[in-house]
Parts: sequence; structure tokens; C-alpha cells
Amino acid sequence: MKRFKLLVLAGVVLLFAFSSVISSQRHSQMSNLLSHSMKTVSWSAAELEMELIKLQHAFRRVALSDLPADEARLRFEILWSRVQVLAVGEEARDFRSHPGVEPLLQDLGASLVHLDSQVMALTDGDLRALELMKQLQPMEALVRQLNVQSFSGDRALFNLKRVFDLQYEANIYLFGLLISGAVLVILVIRESRNNRRQALHDSLTNLPNRNLFQKRLELAISKGRRKQQRVAVYMMDMNGFKEINDQLGHAAGDQLLREVAARLKNSIGEGELVARLGGDEFGILQQNVAGSDQALVFARQLAAEVNTPVTILGQRISPRLSIGVSLFPEDARQPDKLLNNADTAMYAAKNEEMCCRLFEQEMENRALRKRILADDLARAIAQDQLQQLYQPIVSMKSRRVILVEALLRWRHPVYGDISPLEVVAIAEQSGLAESLNCWVMTQACRQNMAWRAEGLNPPQVSVNISPMMYSRYDLVAMVERVLVETEVPADQLVIEVTEDTTMQDIESSPQILSRLRSLGVGLALDDFGTGHSSLSHLKQLPFQKLKIDKTFVRELESSPRDVELIKAIIHMAHGLGMQVVAEGIEEYSSYRQLSLQGCEYAQGYLLYRPLPSHEIGKVLSRSAPSERLHG
Repeated sequence: MKRFKLLVLAGVVLLFAFSSVISSQRHSQMSNLLSHSMKTVSWSAAELEMELIKLQHAFRRVALSDLPADEARLRFEILWSRVQVLAVGEEARDFRSHPGVEPLLQDLGASLVHLDSQVMALTDGDLRALELMKQLQPMEALVRQLNVQSFSGDRALFNLKRVFDLQYEANIYLFGLLISGAVLVILVIRESRNNRRQALHDSLTNLPNRNLFQKRLELAISKGRRKQQRVAVYMMDMNGFKEINDQLGHAAGDQLLREVAARLKNSIGEGELVARLGGDEFGILQQNVAGSDQALVFARQLAAEVNTPVTILGQRISPRLSIGVSLFPEDARQPDKLLNNADTAMYAAKNEEMCCRLFEQEMENRALRKRILADDLARAIAQDQLQQLYQPIVSMKSRRVILVEALLRWRHPVYGDISPLEVVAIAEQSGLAESLNCWVMTQACRQNMAWRAEGLNPPQVSVNISPMMYSRYDLVAMVERVLVETEVPADQLVIEVTEDTTMQDIESSPQILSRLRSLGVGLALDDFGTGHSSLSHLKQLPFQKLKIDKTFVRELESSPRDVELIKAIIHMAHGLGMQVVAEGIEEYSSYRQLSLQGCEYAQGYLLYRPLPSHEIGKVLSRSAPSERLHG
């Protein structure tokens, strides 16, 4: 269809061009004929007659003392000059070719020569000027006769007929030109209308896009400002859409987007606008809203309408919308600010796992804090302004430090101590995940080499890897770079990966971990018991250590069932060839119970708190077993 339209448009353009060329040629011929026939003969004769009349009029005024004699002589010179040009000038050749023109010019020239001395002798108020005027009248009659003949003669009639014929042909071509031009204009208007619609609508859902939504929002706010009415903006995002795309393919994702768009369109009333703003994000514009309560009720209705199961490509899917609501004028008075506030409220709803949230100023404060922390974190990484503490991990058998876990700390100059979890979240949300992980690993490896340089027998250093670093970046390449840069022996580095992190990419996890093992580094499965991994998945992963999460350890004394559970975990780990580390040990009784169950390593405040590197150096220099394990 598009090819046919293109061919039609090309044909119209060619017709338009052909008509234009022919019309231009015909008009050019007609103009040449008019220039040679009408202008050269008729116009020249008319001008000659006009000069004669002007000269006679000048003679009359001289006789009446109304004009200086010099002015009459000037008119005489002008007439003489014109006669000479017409008599010998190249441009007057066509004029002279007209019958009777050359004899007339010769007679007129002779008359002017005869009158020359008399004209030169004129004085102001000289009555002889009247006699001169009478002598010119016969010549004027002859010129007028020639002028009349040039318009009514056979040649002139022929030329006029030819002019009309050419004009008729030109009109035909011009009519074709107008028709083709009209068709072209119609096609251009239609194409422009289609292009404009495409520029303002989403091609997948046929909903208005962000550009149109922004324009309508500006108009709605202007109207609301004039009529003192509220305007509500609803920003919506689909939870888990990326996973649907990844698992079922983009065709399923597109079909789901169309289904959600249709449901949203059916949910709005007259005068309301729903748009697809990009990706899995939608927006609704609602005017003349009574207040926040009405907006919240509408948002909940939207969520109920959309969040119902749908079958896509044979798979039953339950869409889940997070909705943020912002009101004009309470929350913002400018369109961009209103959109940003609704977006902020939407992310608050998503983080709090709620279907919808109204914007609150505290949300903006948190968003501002997050932006400031993101900017400052990038600077802190680049300028080594972060701190790294190390918590020893002790062998339950020898009670000696065999491993230290690197723990990130950041004290912000304004917001104080920022928790490691928040630091990681900010890094992942602001594109700093790779930089942060690389910094932590590099510092840990350098510290291991520094203890080695001090003559100490350094323990292995254990580094936690963030989920995004594991799933979206080349973790193996980063580890390889750090090992080369710091020159630390590979067996001195242990990579800790949480149970849930390995589940983010089930297919690639065995390959990633195997490649890490091939570098010679150790692997530890962190926070075991809090994730959702299966035993079939776990047995494919080449971990050497398994770290029992502290939530199980803390409840050992109060929950006998947890003792059995930990016993089962330790037995399973040993069956898979892994040693066990118990985290969060704070009571000696827990330590003793874990030791009895066969746990190899212990970590927690009972043994050591996280310490600066120089304090770890002191612990290592004592080389004696921990003195805290004599309960």
C-alpha cells in the first residue's frame, strides 16, 4: 500500500513538473510575441505620438509665458533623440520593418532639422511658439494614423490571433497544472495528517503519546487556572513487565501492553485522556477533579480494572499496576512538576508494594535526597571517600581468623551514616553498580597485599557482589582486572553471592560461577535460607562455602525447630561439598550449638565487630586464638 502511494505521488509530481514546463514555454512564446509585436510597434508609435503632443503643449505654454523657453527646447531635444533612436537603433528594427514607418521617420527628422534654428531662437513668452506648434500638427496626424494602423492592420490582427491561440493552449496546460497541484496538495495534507498523528500517537497501542499528553496537560492546567478547577495526573507503571518480556518474548509483552491500553481506555470518562508515555508506562489526565479522595478512588478503580488476569499466547498473566497521583494546584502548578510528582508517587507505590499513592511532599524530599546521594556517591567512589571495615570469620576448630568480610561504610557530610543496603540500591539505580563493586573489591585486595607487606599472614578477603553487578555486567572480567591490577593471589579473594542473586539468571549462573572458579577465586553462597533457590539449582553451582543467614542463628535458643533446621542445612551443605559459615552469632550458647552440629566457621559480634584495617592488623599480629570463646 505504501509503495502504491509512493508511485501515485511520484506520478503526480511528474505531471505537475511537465505541466509547469509546458506552461512556462507557452507563456515565454506569448511574451516574446507581445514584446516584438505589440511593444515594438504599437508602444513605440504611441510613445512617439506622446512626445509630439508633449512638445506641442510645451510650445503653447511658452507662448502663454507659462513655461520657460528652455523647457520647450528640452522637450524638442527629447523628441529628436527618440526619432534618431527609432530610425537607427537595433532594438527598433521590428518597428522600422512596419510599412510606412521609415518614410515617416525620415519626414519627421527633416521637419525637426528645419525647426531647429527656430526653436533655438525662442524666448520666454515668444508668440512664434504657436507657429511652431502648428507646423508639428501634420506630423502628429501621420504618427497617429500609423499608430491606429499598427493595431488594426492584418499583421497586428494575425499576431493578436496567435497570442489568443497561445493563451488558450497555456490555459489548458495551466488547468492541468492546477489539477495536478490540487491532487498533490491533497496527498501532502493527508500525508501530513498521518505524520502528525504518528508524531502524537503510539504506534503499538494507538494511544496518545507523551508529546500529546504534555500538550493536553498544559491546556488542562491553563483551563484549571482560569476556572479554578483541579487537574489530576495519574502515572502508571507495570510491575514485572521486564520478566514477562524475558520469559515469554516481546510479542507477548506487546500483546499485554495493548490489552492494558484497551482496559485503561475503557476505564476513563468523557474529557479524560489516557496515553502511553513509553515502555510499560501509561498516564491519565483528568480535569475538574473534586479532590484527592476522588482521585484516590479513581486510581483504585483503575488498578482493579487492569489488575485482572489475561491469557497471552496460552499463558495466564496477571498485570499489576503501580499508580502515582498528583493534583493541580495543590501538588504543583507547572506541567513538568506535576508529572514529576506523579512519577515520584508511582515509585513510592511500587517500593511500598501498594496499588496507588497520592503525592506527598516527603516523597519529593526523599527523591531529592536520593539524587543528592547518587551525585555524591559517584564523587565519593572517584575520590576514595568511602570507608571499608573488615569483620573476621573464625574457624570453630582452631578459633583463628581465617577470613575477613569486607563491609562498606559511607558517612555523608549532610545525611550522616548511610546504610550499606541503601548505598548499593543508590548505586544500582544511578548506574554506579560496576564502579562501586570494583572499588570495594579493589580496596579489599589492596588491603590483603598491605597486610602481606607488613609481614603478617593475611586471611582471605571476602567481598559481597551486588545483584545488578552479577546479572547485568561482566563480573568475571572485572574480577580478572582487579586481580591483575592489585597482584593479589586469586585464592586470597572470596566472592559472596546471595541466594536470590543466583536466581536472577538461572541459566547463566552456573557458567558465571564456573568461570570465576577457573580464575582461582573462592565462592560463597551468602544469606542462605532467605531466598527461593531450589536444590536442583543449588547443586549445579560450584560454591565452596555456604553462609547461614543470621535470622536462623538468632532464634536457636528460642526455637528448637531451628536447631533441626540448621542441622539439616549443615548436613545438606556438607553433602554438596561445601563448608558452612554461621553469621550473626551473638551468644556463646549459639556458637557452641553450631559447633556441635558440625559448622566450620563463625562470624558475629560474639567474636569480632567490623574493624578498620589497622585493627585487623593488630588481631592478625597476635596470632593467638580468639579470647572471646571461653564462655
